[in-house]
Amino acid sequence: MLLALVAFSACSTDRDENPVLQIPTNGSFVLYAPGITANTIDLDNSQSLTFKVDQPNYGYTAHITYMMEFAASENGSSWSTWQMTDTSNENPLAITVPTSEIAGAITNGLVELGRSESEFPLTAKVKARVRAYLNGMEDTTTVYSQEVQFTATTSYVLPPVPSLLFYMVGAQPGWSGAAAITALFYPEGGDVYTYTTKFTGAWDLKIWAEEDAFGEVWDNAYGCITDGDASESGTIINADAQAISSPTAEFYTFTFDKHHMSYSWTKLENQEPTEYDMISLIGNWTDDWSADVDMVQVTPHNWYVEHTFTHDDVEFKFRANHDWGTNWGAAWTVSSDNFAAVGVGGGDNIKCAKGTYRFYINDITSKMCVVPVE
Repeated sequence: MLLALVAFSACSTDRDENPVLQIPTNGSFVLYAPGITANTIDLDNSQSLTFKVDQPNYGYTAHITYMMEFAASENGSSWSTWQMTDTSNENPLAITVPTSEIAGAITNGLVELGRSESEFPLTAKVKARVRAYLNGMEDTTTVYSQEVQFTATTSYVLPPVPSLLFYMVGAQPGWSGAAAITALFYPEGGDVYTYTTKFTGAWDLKIWAEEDAFGEVWDNAYGCITDGDASESGTIINADAQAISSPTAEFYTFTFDKHHMSYSWTKLENQEPTEYDMISLIGNWTDDWSADVDMVQVTPHNWYVEHTFTHDDVEFKFRANHDWGTNWGAAWTVSSDNFAAVGVGGGDNIKCAKGTYRFYINDITSKMCVVPVE
């Protein structure tokens, strides 16, 4: 009997120390709205809102991340999709979200429903919910609280969209990840990207995000619906995407709007831009600025090189034909968050820290990118 009791005790302890994960059902834990939401909230003149929520039951005590999501409506019947905010918290009793993030989410929702910037400020009905998941297991453990509603007014507050790295793969520069890395789209702000060159008019391009270009993940490439579509504009997809063709074999600016998942072609008025034999980097890696780092023309009028600086406080410019007659600079200090600029003829020296970078410049538009290599 004593042995049996010991065995039973050991088994019971094992079960306590090895709990079984269970996934709560959506709406099974309660979100409490702050008292202020009983009134219409002026998001332009408040700093933050703090929500609290019951802890969802995953079967054992664990580190849980909580994030807020919001949806917007004007009439209370037609709702936008859920818009996620950036702030996360591990304290269910104090999920504090800046009102700037809430306003951005509501603005996104109202724009999705057809409102334009000129119609703001607007009063909206707002739904809020909490998204919870176990740390490190977001894909498999995400659940949502029940919803709460309130009313808020906001100006047009779209949060800034960080510029991402997108690369062109296609007839030029080539159909490979290594080729795509040399043809970076130039960010225009607002999730819009452009590339200007003389296109071929046949299966010119698809678009890769950085991680997909390096891994040559074709399933994630962006493109059009119909292979070889040469329309002046169209819809972008990234599931079974096909190659986009330029309307004709001439100089165009191709524009990719990721936010609206659309593209367009703008034909250049000047179809005979100035030709250069060489574009290079020139800078203070020699005292007299005498050693050019030559770039490669990967598509007409787009130049690329990867180069490593081994000294601190680098200053440089781009120049044509190893001569100061045509050079581009900018009042710009390069960083991972500030990697694009428009060059100015005879402009200021560009600055960066020592390290390895990928350099891009278009000698028609004077747009340039300097991307730090991790």
